Amino acid sequence: MNKRPLIGIITARASGVEQRQILSGILSQADKLGAAVGIISNVYNFSEYYADVEVENKIYELISSERFDGFILTAESVLDPVLQKYIMDKLTARSVPVVVTGARLEGYPCVNNDVREDLRDIARHLTDVHGFTDIDMITGHEYLDTSQERVSGVRDILSERGIELGSNKVIYGNFWTNSGEELADEYISGKRRLPQAVICANDYMAYGLIDRFFSAGIRPPADVSVVGYEYVGERFYHSPILTTYQRNRAAVGAKALSLLYSMIMGTEPEDIPLSGYMVCGDTCPCGTDRRYMGAELNAVRRVQYYNDLNLCGNFEQQTTVCRSIYDYIGVLQEFAYLIRDIRGIYLCLYENWCSINEKSQLNKDSGDKTMICYRVVSPEAASPEPHIFTRHMLFPEELPGAGEKQYLYFVPMFSAGIEFGYFIFQYTAPDGYDIMMTEWLKIAVNALMVLRMKNDITTLLECSSLSEFHDTATGLYNRRGVVSELKNALKNAAPDSELVMIVLRAGLFSDESNIDGKGIAVRIDSEIADCLKRVSVQRGSFCARLGVSQFVYAAVGSFTADHALDIADRLKMLICYSPLYRKHRESGAIVAVSEAVGAEQADPEELLSRLSENVRKEAGRLMVQNSRNGTAELRSIRNAMYRQPQLVWDSQEVCSRSHLSYGHFRASYKECFGISFHQDLIRSRISYAKYLLMTTAYSCSVIAYKCGYEDDKYFMRQFRKLTGTTPNTYRNFGAG
Repeated sequence: MNKRPLIGIITARASGVEQRQILSGILSQADKLGAAVGIISNVYNFSEYYADVEVENKIYELISSERFDGFILTAESVLDPVLQKYIMDKLTARSVPVVVTGARLEGYPCVNNDVREDLRDIARHLTDVHGFTDIDMITGHEYLDTSQERVSGVRDILSERGIELGSNKVIYGNFWTNSGEELADEYISGKRRLPQAVICANDYMAYGLIDRFFSAGIRPPADVSVVGYEYVGERFYHSPILTTYQRNRAAVGAKALSLLYSMIMGTEPEDIPLSGYMVCGDTCPCGTDRRYMGAELNAVRRVQYYNDLNLCGNFEQQTTVCRSIYDYIGVLQEFAYLIRDIRGIYLCLYENWCSINEKSQLNKDSGDKTMICYRVVSPEAASPEPHIFTRHMLFPEELPGAGEKQYLYFVPMFSAGIEFGYFIFQYTAPDGYDIMMTEWLKIAVNALMVLRMKNDITTLLECSSLSEFHDTATGLYNRRGVVSELKNALKNAAPDSELVMIVLRAGLFSDESNIDGKGIAVRIDSEIADCLKRVSVQRGSFCARLGVSQFVYAAVGSFTADHALDIADRLKMLICYSPLYRKHRESGAIVAVSEAVGAEQADPEELLSRLSENVRKEAGRLMVQNSRNGTAELRSIRNAMYRQPQLVWDSQEVCSRSHLSYGHFRASYKECFGISFHQDLIRSRISYAKYLLMTTAYSCSVIAYKCGYEDDKYFMRQFRKLTGTTPNTYRNFGAG
């Protein structure tokens, strides 16, 4: 281990008020102890999957770096449950100490404020300092432990003083401003009697309350006193100035750092008290404490100064004229001053950043990838030459020009689902970036995308060939494009022509809730697009992508309803047995509906809407059917059979392996899939034979063997019985 440990801080949206308060304590304590700190954070931090920025969370792969000697996880900052699990899996794989703040996680020491004791302090202030006895309280959702803890703290003190806080005096909200506004409306309308004081379990609800009071002419503290909790700042945006309580998040950060440092170094941790303190304003009789108000205004003026610099500067315009990576770095150097108090900026890009694409990053941990570090600015002078390193190293062995004080923020660089690397932002004093840095980051990333396109003639040519009528992911038509083409084709169609349309949805039961799942879905959609192109070879046929895993095939010509059914069946076979789909999706997870209508009365838009609705209904029916108890195991058996139909599938052996009775298995299988196990086995073999007939030049005897038949004549009889035609006729007919 290094003499000076490198401590990793795992947080989310580090520019947020609450996280900056915790980080200020962590960095101040690190400064005191002489530790280096690396903060890993995403930029947006959505509470659920959001496709456009999901790739930002790959920044948490850096947890795997052996350079970190321990971690602090600010657990309450990570909102998405999938991301929470991803981070915990990464931490579990590391054999280094971990300390958690904000939420208790089994197996890890936790540091957090005692919110119950904080609310006791607020209640003491109102009862002992101001003598109030009639007090209401608004808290968060009733089901949240933290909401009840805050109520319990107030009730403790009121009970000691013989004051009742009955259920009619406790209002449950949602920790946001609209809760406070709704409570204010109840007071204003007379639905609820106005008390002497209202305690708000956080500042946001308090802001909503006093803002609505202001509009209605109710004046705290003359009419009612209001107290908030947490001290999130921005009090000057509301009138009168709020009295609140500082939840001492900085102390939580300092104590967490002290505890982790002691675990790494084998020393005793410092005893840091976590209690907060009242910050008085004009919503209680105390009046505003000028010390706190002055500090708030100074901080705001400083932020506003940098806001004005960003709004009035021409950073964005200058980046557009860059013609090389060195031009780009030069512009970043020129406009580094737009980030408040920044001391170092290091650009860490994948070696192949200018040719990397979404597909090349799918299913790959980037830890061993070669990266290049460019020094943009640094506290000390250093060589401008780029440094080579691998991602799991975090940064080169010596970060050029960084010096001794290294408080480093690792922030992802990404756009359009592609990760290019990350910026390292360095501070030499306990500080962090704010929301204006994210604006700087957006400009920097967009400029890199433009530079990439300037150096990639293939990308430029691809973009120039796409229009509002095409789907950019697959190159097929989009809905608007296919409808437009069909209308043109119908205008020129012969009187006896038919419009055949097939709408198809695939991958019904797949899980695409994480990064890798979404990536596989993109690749499978490209594979499905290739299948559609394979069947749309004749003139007058068109295919389009309507959305994720939903496609349409359409053709105008001498077709019948049987043609439509045949093409739909061929499409399903091509998709089911395509390599990627076969590996990651269930064979029965495709719905296709088709129809043929006369060209003269055909309305492509109306037909497409009708078939899409039919697909939606059928998909919904299958989803409900397959969610019933006991179907998961049957689906697993069926999927294995369709993937390997050439094996010997004996129903009695399947029952034995699955610990199912034979009679129950037979009845359940037919009820679930509408076909007996034996007949479905035949169908799986004939389905695979259809795929091989369409995609290979194998003889019938070879295909029979690959589909599990020892007798090719028996295979041909079964094929004809199920399809109504011979294998050779099927191979040479229609769309195939």
